[in-house]
Amino acid sequence: MHTTNNLISNTFDYADLELSQQVYSQFSSGKVITKRIYETYTQQFIENPLYTELYKHLDSHYSLLYKHIGFELVFNAGGEFFHIRRDDSSEDADENATKVQALLLVIARFWTDKSFDLDDLANEHFGLKAKHIDEIKRNEQYDRIRGALMPKDDWDACVRFLLNRNFMYRCGDGHYVVSSAGMFFIQHHVKKYEESIS
Repeated sequence: MHTTNNLISNTFDYADLELSQQVYSQFSSGKVITKRIYETYTQQFIENPLYTELYKHLDSHYSLLYKHIGFELVFNAGGEFFHIRRDDSSEDADENATKVQALLLVIARFWTDKSFDLDDLANEHFGLKAKHIDEIKRNEQYDRIRGALMPKDDWDACVRFLLNRNFMYRCGDGHYVVSSAGMFFIQHHVKKYEESIS
């Protein structure tokens, strides 16, 4: 509740009920909410209304709402995405974050080993194709990493793991693009690596 000139306003008045419910559903499914999402019908990236809703009412409503239910609402400006984390930082969340980052780094390593531009992973006209996934599957080093992270899952399950959390989007049959959140983590680790060797 905000008090302005002796009038009390409810912060829920600022939020769109339907969008707020969709935001909560995405967060409770372990997803991040990115600024742009891939629309398969139009075959292009479009603005995400859930991101817009969070951005417009971040300070006036959503930050406090998620704090009240035991979460921190995190806005990552560099990667243009939102996510939540528990105030007590659960071990399960840390394990999922490790899996996401390691799988993205395998994809980035594969991509750079092919001398492809990393930015093309986020471009819907390029992106990761089924043939690339097949090459990753056949690589023993990458498969050892997958086995250490997700021993019960194959590479198709690993791709679904990233898709289900909005770190990648499906652009068509066997065609994927890395989201802004996924690219943020890839670029973050590339920068750390470059700093370590300079």
